[in-house]
Amino acid sequence: MCANFFYKTKTMTYIFIRKGNFRFTEAMCGVRKWLGSAFLLLITLPIHAEIQPKMTPQDVEVAVQQSVLAEIKRTAQRQNWQHYQANLVIFVPESAKHLAQCQAPLIIASRDNQALPMGNLKRSVQCQDGDNDWRINTSVKVALSLPVAVASQTLNRDAQITATSVRLETRTLNRAVHFVADLSQIIGQQVSRRMRTGQVVDASFITLPPLVEKGNEVVIIAAKGTFQASTKGIALETGGAGEQIKVQNSRSKKVIHAVVTGLNQVATQF
Repeated sequence: MCANFFYKTKTMTYIFIRKGNFRFTEAMCGVRKWLGSAFLLLITLPIHAEIQPKMTPQDVEVAVQQSVLAEIKRTAQRQNWQHYQANLVIFVPESAKHLAQCQAPLIIASRDNQALPMGNLKRSVQCQDGDNDWRINTSVKVALSLPVAVASQTLNRDAQITATSVRLETRTLNRAVHFVADLSQIIGQQVSRRMRTGQVVDASFITLPPLVEKGNEVVIIAAKGTFQASTKGIALETGGAGEQIKVQNSRSKKVIHAVVTGLNQVATQF
C-alpha cells in the first residue's frame, strides 16, 4: 500500500506518515501520486483565451466623420454650393470601447429622414465581418457656412421674386433648412408665405407662378381618343401646371373641371 497523506483544513499543513517498514515500491507510489496531482492541477488551471483588440470611440468617430463629410460633398456638387465650410460635432457612446475591433470596413447608415446633411443627424455604425457583428448608434451636429439666398426686402405671400428682392449672403446654418444657393433657381417664382427682410429664403415655400388666374379667359381643349376640339371659357379658380380648376364654358355656361396645361390653357375630356 502507498503511504497516506492527510490535509488539515484548519492549520493549513500537510502531514506525511510513512509505515514502519519502508519499501522502495511505496516511495515510487508516492512519486506517482505527486506527479498525478501535479498533472491534475495543470489541466484544471483556467486557460486564458487570446485577448481580442477593442474598438475605441475615436475609431467610430473617424468613420462617422468621413461618411458625413462625403455625404455633404456629394450634396454640394449636386446642388452647386459654393465655398462652403462644415463643422461637425460627433457624439459616440462610451460603450463603443467595449466593442470588438471590426475586421471589415464599418457601415454607416442614416437613421433620420432629413433631405440635407445638416442640423441634428442620427447615424448607425455597423460591423459585419462575420465574427464580431455589432451595431451602435451615434449622433452628429452639422453646421454649414455658405452663401445662401436671403430676402433683401419683405416678401408678402404670392409676391414674385425679382433680382432686387433677394441676394446671396454667407450664413451659418445649424438646423435643417431648405436653403437656396443659386439665385437663378428662384427668380421669377413666387413665395407661398411671407418672408421678412434678411430672412433665409426657404425653398419649401417657393412655387411657380400660376398659369391661370381666376377670372382669366382660357382656352378649353376637349379630347376623346384622337378627336380634339377647343372652345373658350372663364377660369373660376387660380391654378398652376397640373392642377385641376373649375372653368365655365362661355357658350353653354356649364361649369366643368379641367387640368391646367399651359398659360391660360386647360384640358378636359368629353
